[in-house]
Amino acid sequence: MSLKEIIGIKNNSIISIVGCGGKTTLMYLLANELKTDNKVLVSTTTKIFSPTKDEVDYLAIGENEYNSMKVNMKNGVYAYGKSISKENKLIGIEKNFIKTLTKDFKYILLEADGSKRKPIKGWNDTEPVICKETNLTIGVMTVESLGLEINDDNVHRVCEFNSLTNSFPGEIININHFLKVIFNNEGLFKYSKGKRILFLNKMEKIDENNLKLLIKEIIKRNEKDKLLDKIIYGSLKNKIYNKII
Repeated sequence: MSLKEIIGIKNNSIISIVGCGGKTTLMYLLANELKTDNKVLVSTTTKIFSPTKDEVDYLAIGENEYNSMKVNMKNGVYAYGKSISKENKLIGIEKNFIKTLTKDFKYILLEADGSKRKPIKGWNDTEPVICKETNLTIGVMTVESLGLEINDDNVHRVCEFNSLTNSFPGEIININHFLKVIFNNEGLFKYSKGKRILFLNKMEKIDENNLKLLIKEIIKRNEKDKLLDKIIYGSLKNKIYNKII
């Protein structure tokens, strides 16, 4: 089953992707599955590394380039940002500009969170940056964070993570920490809009028994909190996707 099928993407979806350990990969994989007979926009409300030719078909920087590009738009994946930084990062679009883009694209995919390429994080008051038009929020978590030490190398925003999970620097990240990141109101789905899907990535990085235990605990907690509309686990690298609920 393809990624778009297992997620269940509907026409005119505006999707915000948050979390750690696969957001950008998921965005480009999904966009390229959706582009057949469709125009798909990928962008960010924060900043991401500028996409390569393998990831997108068209790139526009700034409104002038975008207005020129849309005169003769073809089906494909379009990336758009207001500028490129010195670090070759695509600077995201303003939230209030997204509504303007909806008339040009059947699907809009937005990376709405930053993690500095670390496997797990805490959130400050300004994150994630989710536009009000979002009708699906996908939260990405990588299971490889289990068993890692809580420190600046492994955790983005250690202080916020400690506050979120009632933990301390130097502790080992366990399932309880993982659950708090997912289900706490200040965690993964803070400010989320529309349906909420959890994607557990990098299943190849965890022992099968530990993966089963993690999934069992997530299902149990979700039966109580009723936060998640769908839970998927798999490997974006290997293009393996499994739906739990």
